[in-house]
Amino acid sequence: MKKYKFISFIIAIVLQGTMLTGCYDAREIDDMAYPIALGFDKGESNELRMTLQIAVPVNIAGGEGGGGGDGEKGVTVVTVDTPSIYSGLSMLNTFLSKQINLSHLKAIVFSKEIAMEGVSKYLHAMIRNREFRPNARVIVSRCPAEEFISAVKPKLETNPAKYYELLLSAYKYTGFSTDTQLIGFYHKTESDSIQAVAVLADVSEYESSDEFSIDSSTYKQKGRSYPLEGDFKAGDLPKTGELNIEVMGLAVFNGGKMVGELDGEETTYHLMLEGKFKSMLFTMPDPMDSENFIVLNIMKSRKTKKKVEMHGDKPKLYAKVFLEGDILSIQKGTNYENEKNTPMLEEATEIFIKEGVIKYLDKSINVFGTDTNGFGKQYKSKFLTWNDWEQFDWLTKYKQSNYEIDIDVNIRRPGLITKTVPEVIGN
Repeated sequence: MKKYKFISFIIAIVLQGTMLTGCYDAREIDDMAYPIALGFDKGESNELRMTLQIAVPVNIAGGEGGGGGDGEKGVTVVTVDTPSIYSGLSMLNTFLSKQINLSHLKAIVFSKEIAMEGVSKYLHAMIRNREFRPNARVIVSRCPAEEFISAVKPKLETNPAKYYELLLSAYKYTGFSTDTQLIGFYHKTESDSIQAVAVLADVSEYESSDEFSIDSSTYKQKGRSYPLEGDFKAGDLPKTGELNIEVMGLAVFNGGKMVGELDGEETTYHLMLEGKFKSMLFTMPDPMDSENFIVLNIMKSRKTKKKVEMHGDKPKLYAKVFLEGDILSIQKGTNYENEKNTPMLEEATEIFIKEGVIKYLDKSINVFGTDTNGFGKQYKSKFLTWNDWEQFDWLTKYKQSNYEIDIDVNIRRPGLITKTVPEVIGN
């Protein structure tokens, strides 16, 4: 009998506990407004101009009529001048019918002007708020952030949030940008062993293909007589169409301040040295005929090896990049598939990439003075105490570095053609 009384008592306590619970602080999903992009510019009437791109769920889902949604109409853009981020959110909540919730934010866009002045004060404010997702991507726009966000009009996706996810993950198969998440970007701006980069973006300058120009290409700076696909920065690509935005290259930071830009090709070499490179379609001159091109599908085959040695007071940087490639196109028709010519193509590819990596690393050391490749993280393990590492002052010594680069390329597959036969022109 006592056993049943005890069980009844426990059941009563449990039932009372469920009755005492409540949702006094709960917020209904339908009562929230969810920004998917947040932009920062210098304000005119106040310190900061803040732009929000807010999802419109009804349009994304297709509305009452059912069917597919419209990615372009699935967002609305609002802008406000404000003294700070959170005062801006309060101002926006005075005319939006729904309370702003930042938990679905996909992209944080700083204008180049803001980035060059410094973004640390904005990062500190974001990191403290649990609504800012640590995996939100950080972008630096060469044009005003308001202009860039307003130009984002997805055509291939009904969900604009998905558009940002796919666009900013394209570095895995293009090699022309990188994965810059808020938490990692913040840590690197505060770090004394590695420094930050952010995705470089812009709005296309061309309205018609008749206006195309390569004057803004970086190919001449590299001593080339023609541009390759990576010799551009965002906003300079010869392209037109309804998709107006461009993502190519990186903004380089020293602490919280932007100090320079990398084009698409330099970004590829940055990824290779940092160890984030995945794969890309790679164009290079034919080693037997520089007027024609060879296209390879280049992939990472092994993890990049890096180490640092001190020669006196100067660091010596060592890096070895391991790649493999598939042949996609041989314009000249040379039979690079045979055992004699394949090593020649591998060596030519290694030389071409090594020259590019050396130019990029020289720019990193002598122009920017920023270790964005993580050599400092490699050398940091040699110090027993934090004070010893701080006194060593790696970021200053990095500017005096020498380097030795090794590229290893193996051509694995020739595609669906096992023997290329040169074109024969008859009389």
